[in-house]
Amino acid sequence: MYLTELLNKAVYDKQNENLGKVKDVLISSSGTYPKIEAIKIKSNGEYYFIPSKYIDQITSEEILLSEMLEDIRQYPKQDSIIKLSRDILDHQVVDMEGSKIRRVNDVEITYKNGDYFIIGVDIGINGLFRRMGLEKISKKLHPENNIISWKDIDSLDFANLKLSVPKEKLTRLHPADIAEIVDNLGLSDSISILNSLDEEAAADAFEEISPEKQRTILTEMEKKQAADLIDEMSPDDAADLLAFLSPEKKEEILKLMDPEESYELRELLQYHENSAGGIMTTEYASITRDMTTADVIKYLRKAAHDLETIYYMYVLSSDSKLEGVITIRELLLEDDDTKVEDFMIKDIISVNVEDQEDDVARQIAKYNLIAIPVVDDNNEMKGIVTVDDAIDIILPTAWKKRIPKMFR
Repeated sequence: MYLTELLNKAVYDKQNENLGKVKDVLISSSGTYPKIEAIKIKSNGEYYFIPSKYIDQITSEEILLSEMLEDIRQYPKQDSIIKLSRDILDHQVVDMEGSKIRRVNDVEITYKNGDYFIIGVDIGINGLFRRMGLEKISKKLHPENNIISWKDIDSLDFANLKLSVPKEKLTRLHPADIAEIVDNLGLSDSISILNSLDEEAAADAFEEISPEKQRTILTEMEKKQAADLIDEMSPDDAADLLAFLSPEKKEEILKLMDPEESYELRELLQYHENSAGGIMTTEYASITRDMTTADVIKYLRKAAHDLETIYYMYVLSSDSKLEGVITIRELLLEDDDTKVEDFMIKDIISVNVEDQEDDVARQIAKYNLIAIPVVDDNNEMKGIVTVDDAIDIILPTAWKKRIPKMFR
């Protein structure tokens, strides 16, 4: 049975008097497969909410009630109730299994143990033809219905439906999948989705959104909310985003950010956007030559969560000069008490902060690097450019922000 087969179906009381027609179907927002709580009918110009317990039978032509209308205690209005025709039909939903936005053409209903349950939504062409009374024709062309199980969807209408677990469901998705969903939504729904996530999950998803949509969202967000979001982003992505904002908006956001994060971004923003300094990140592993392998491993366990990559660890002097580099592989092959200076690579491939991004990408490709250090004219370490940023430079604009963060 389908929702559109119920809508406008005639309703009769226990004495077979025609009360009117079904205008909507009410369900609770809880449960994996929610139960129909009531039907909304229009009778003599008035609306009535008939609890499902009074439904005696649903036939192909009519709905029969077990009582007279005056003997029925109407269903109470509740904020958590969803009206299928008003809130679901023709609305967008997130397919949690396919990580896509779908449009609901119909709602599938089943009968079990005396109750009616919602088991899925029809997103296929058969749902559209069914509403026009042409299902038989459609079935010949498309024998299979395109049904998404109710447990695998989540509504985008957060404000009205107040679903109980949108955050928990959405966080099951990969950040790139959430970003793809957001890219296809209007501004209000996009911000609603990001607001439903915790700061870290929102930042991970936001980094994957197309640059144009990022700027639109950031412009419309509250300044404190935008600052909190950028606080959680990687510095290079955050700097790229801020560079496109007006000086006034950029300064307002920077003032509201964590002071340390704000300072790092101000440093990055002084470089030209197409230079090594403009695309680098300041999140890298730095160690000293007198540390032992045990010291380095202990350091990595504490710091790894905040670093762009831990494959390379850069050896710095007390005044931040780049002296050497070690890899995670070399670290694991050495004894615990071996000092870094005894096995670090001193012949380092690096780029200058002023080098053009194309040259940086070529260096990374030439030497098969996962990341390359960026230094100034005094060999002072300023940051690193990772291979995913290098691929961003090489690929067409449409593919930027779609490279997986493989080397964290």
